[in-house]
Amino acid sequence: MAIDAANNDLASTSRSASWRAFGVIFLSRFALNLQFRIVYPFLPAISRGLGVPLETASLLLVARALVGATSPLYGALADRHGRRALMLTGLVALVAGSLLVAVAPAFGVMLAAFALLGLCKASYDPAMQALVGDALPYEQRGRVLSLLELPWALAWLIGVPATGFLIAAFGWQSPFWLIAALGSASVLLTLWIIPPSRRGDAHGPPAARSAPQSADRSLTPVRLSLPRWVTWPVIMALTVTFLLMLAIENVFVVYGAWLENQFGLSVTVLGVASIVISLAELTAEGGAAALVDRLGKRRAVLGGLLLTIAAYVVLPLVAGTLAGALGGVTLMFLAFEFSIVCMVPLVSELAPEARGTVLAFNVAAMAAARAVSALTAPRLWAIGGLTLNASVSTAAAIVAALIMWRGIKERRQSTS
Repeated sequence: MAIDAANNDLASTSRSASWRAFGVIFLSRFALNLQFRIVYPFLPAISRGLGVPLETASLLLVARALVGATSPLYGALADRHGRRALMLTGLVALVAGSLLVAVAPAFGVMLAAFALLGLCKASYDPAMQALVGDALPYEQRGRVLSLLELPWALAWLIGVPATGFLIAAFGWQSPFWLIAALGSASVLLTLWIIPPSRRGDAHGPPAARSAPQSADRSLTPVRLSLPRWVTWPVIMALTVTFLLMLAIENVFVVYGAWLENQFGLSVTVLGVASIVISLAELTAEGGAAALVDRLGKRRAVLGGLLLTIAAYVVLPLVAGTLAGALGGVTLMFLAFEFSIVCMVPLVSELAPEARGTVLAFNVAAMAAARAVSALTAPRLWAIGGLTLNASVSTAAAIVAALIMWRGIKERRQSTS
């Protein structure tokens, strides 16, 4: 995708320009996701570098998550002022936050830095997704959005081992110099490749605004005092996203403790298990790119939800052996990633006139689910172990599937 400098019609740009813009967004998302994912396995190294307990260092994640939950604000700004402006805001915040971490290792400064790192994804992701939604017909949108999720898995597969090497060789701050460099390159490439939207074009080209809707938007708003885009299909879709993320995080938060307690795994072996997870995510994202537009977004999400339910049911049954446990975790992440990736193009067409806002609320729903599961998962684990966590996740996935089945309708675009 690339924005035509003359008429802002992404669909009419040349193939080479489209691939250049795709590459810029791919690189940008890799840098953004890298800062997000590497902190979890290396938080102990960060805490030692700061000279604070691990519990105190975890407040950095809280600061990042709280700012990340403000994404609806930036989605509304993307609808009003254009997609590229908010994408650049996110990339600049990434560079500034990474440089602060790299040069000022004081805890108060680090809190401010991680707040900026929370802002970067909250601003960039919904604006980027809305840009793709503006550019492409609904029937073709899922493949591109799915491919643009590959940096999420690659940031773990490539970034975590590279970060370990950098920390061992140059210290715990060194990876953030690399992230700042990648972010700076992304800023320059975005300015070069992706021209700004004209005022009034923030909702995309006329074809995108006039396209038939993916859901039955003849429904009246929930309340007349709310914005027109606040309809039951939007609310139901955001609820599905929340439940999907709640279910996976409810197990993911404790899976490391489970594998350590059950099998006595070392940190090195846990790292290998994490690579297995990244490979499952890559497989799911590739599968979504290949299937979501062919199957239809709603049907793809429903299929993924059914597989997700099966994964949570099976997990406690196969958890007695290490091979079974890793296989169950792999199936769980594969099913979840396929479902959540297929949700994005579906959500992107529920309210085209406020696409950036709705996609930003979708990001906020994920952040809210992460916050809730961080509180509930350890307590469930303490009470009933993996079986209780998996049971709660199963229930959440079943409710999500029922909502998708009964609460969200998808209308195919007409052919002319």
